[in-house]
Amino acid sequence: MSDLSSFLAFMIFVAVMTGTPGPGNLAFMAIGAQIGVKAALPPILGAVLAAICMNILIAQGLGAVLAQGGPLTLALKVASMAYMLYLAWRVLTMARAQEGKAKALSFWEGTLIHPLSPKTWAMGVIGYSVYFTPSGSLWDETFLLAAGFAMGGLVFHSSWALAGASIMRLLGQGRAFQFFTGSMAALMVGSTAWSLWLQG
Repeated sequence: MSDLSSFLAFMIFVAVMTGTPGPGNLAFMAIGAQIGVKAALPPILGAVLAAICMNILIAQGLGAVLAQGGPLTLALKVASMAYMLYLAWRVLTMARAQEGKAKALSFWEGTLIHPLSPKTWAMGVIGYSVYFTPSGSLWDETFLLAAGFAMGGLVFHSSWALAGASIMRLLGQGRAFQFFTGSMAALMVGSTAWSLWLQG
């Protein structure tokens, strides 16, 4: 990264991309709404750890490989759609469980959210290609890329979970809440399908 202005621009990019709706934020909002913020912490930590590993790989060259297409990219797209369908099913089953008996996503389920989210791959590839320079230290820039998205993920994933808990207090457990949960599940699947369609 060449200067302070580039760093600030990158951090604004991180805040916008990690703060806007995507499969991860929508899942954490649904978990916060159904069983509380505390239950969302393990999958949030899993998601952030996986995102760190992803961004290290992107900076080290995997992002360029995937951008070229081919069997690996196709396999990743298929796995992305399959996991988002599974994630939507988990959100819906949490909503239908009896009060106090809903099972939250585990840490390990959380680790799959970002590696199988096309939005996260796009964020990492765009962030690295736009805000970092080939002339810089590869490992320094890898660290900045991974650390920036990790901080954004921790802040905004937690914020979405808190928002979900607030919505639960507002809506209660009636039909409005069931509609909200179904909408979150549909948006997770829809946003993933849209991202994959845009990528061709």
